Amino acid sequence: MPTKYLVNLSILLGIFISVLLVIVIDYFSKKSFFGTPISIEKVSSCFEEGEKQLNKNLRIGFWTLLMAIGSTVVLYFSNGEAILFFATTLFWMLPIPLFILQRPFKRKKIYALYKKNQLPIENRDF
Repeated sequence: MPTKYLVNLSILLGIFISVLLVIVIDYFSKKSFFGTPISIEKVSSCFEEGEKQLNKNLRIGFWTLLMAIGSTVVLYFSNGEAILFFATTLFWMLPIPLFILQRPFKRKKIYALYKKNQLPIENRDF
């Protein structure tokens, strides 16, 4: 198989598997809700920790996306080894669920509203 088709197949396979993984995870996460009420005093620490976790996960997603692009370039210029094909597929599978399942735009908006005291929660620590 020509290298060009192998690279395209690897990218498409990685994206397809990651989209399927996102759909399955999203379905089961909506089906099972573990909502436990917390006190107002703990809300501010939850928002702070959530914002730290979001930023960390977005950085990890960014670096895995760079690894996917780098692996794709290496696969394109190689002789089409199987290990590079599977590595490229894996690297394209990782960043997509990291970005989509984090819902970064929605969470950033909530954190910004919380810092401006525009959520219906008392904001005592900011």
